[in-house]
Amino acid sequence: MEDTEIRGCLIPKGDTVMTIQASANRDEDAFEDGENYNALREPNPHQAFGNGPHHCAGAHLSRRTVGAILLPMLFERFPNMTLLDPASVRWHGFGFRGPLNLPLLLQ
Repeated sequence: MEDTEIRGCLIPKGDTVMTIQASANRDEDAFEDGENYNALREPNPHQAFGNGPHHCAGAHLSRRTVGAILLPMLFERFPNMTLLDPASVRWHGFGFRGPLNLPLLLQ
């Protein structure tokens, strides 16, 4: 609609702008330590299931299953669980980005 600037980057009127969902959950303006996984992060205004017309139909079921059931059971069963080498985690994807491996030590 008009020339604008975002973080020092000029976007001329008429240019197409595309957002990248894969980076939303690591935004340094939204999260103190966004590059590190923290299932209990508060507040957590993330974009894991999209929004608007692209909002995942199974989002609420998934959040309840993983957040309220699966993760608490995992952390209770393995209270000393550690990520062996964060640098060895391999990430994949653009729109739907996630780890391909997660080398954990379960104790």
